[in-house]
Amino acid sequence: MPLFSEKSLVEDYFIQELQKRGWKFISADNLERENLEEPILTPVLIRALKRLNAHTGVGDEEIKQAITELKLKPSGSEGSKQILNYLKYGIPIKFEKDRTVKYIRLFDYENIQNNNFTISRQVIHQFGDKEIRNDIILYINGIPIANIECKNPTSLTENWYTAYKQIIDYWKTISDPYKYIQIGIAAAETTRYFPTAPWQEETLTHQWRTPNKDPIDSTIEMLTPATLLNIIQNYLFLRIERGATTKVITRYMQYRASEQIVN
Repeated sequence: MPLFSEKSLVEDYFIQELQKRGWKFISADNLERENLEEPILTPVLIRALKRLNAHTGVGDEEIKQAITELKLKPSGSEGSKQILNYLKYGIPIKFEKDRTVKYIRLFDYENIQNNNFTISRQVIHQFGDKEIRNDIILYINGIPIANIECKNPTSLTENWYTAYKQIIDYWKTISDPYKYIQIGIAAAETTRYFPTAPWQEETLTHQWRTPNKDPIDSTIEMLTPATLLNIIQNYLFLRIERGATTKVITRYMQYRASEQIVN
């Protein structure tokens, strides 16, 4: 048995450090999933929608409509654009009892602690006879938001780029989880992040930097609940240029400069 492995060197470390920052670990076998083909933890999402939207008078019918709307979106650029807008602004649903359209919020951006932050490892997704196994998935209110793939940093044959290509291979194999997953993290001897876009062949990667921290610890700071929610709400977009749709995510210097200007 090798002295080092990706699990002991990288995967465990991410799990341990993210738990310290507010993520709750739940094993893949204990995730509240309807089946291995369903990326969303539906019972968790239902509870969150009731909690976050109680002031609207939301009922079971409106919640059912919102979840159906979320699940039926395709994984192409247009469907992914609509899902990202839902994550940012909520899902417009008609309330029949008062004949008005209200937005059902998926996340609470004002009160961070009002959300459910779950981290799990070795999460299997299936579609027909196809199967992928994600090293780490981060869920907010039951919706998968980030995928971390880890490689052994002592390996001479694998590195962060191997992990990056694996995530791309995953979204080509089973695209459905990646219409929800917004950020990919490739971790090995260093760590790089990128926007996930299942309709693209690849996306640009970046390295997050935090003063006095190495690349892995810097990325962990990026994935703290408050920062990750802020990125989703304000620093992640779909850009249409010359007829091509690409997903764009902030770099660390842009994030810090914008935050300082706003403050």
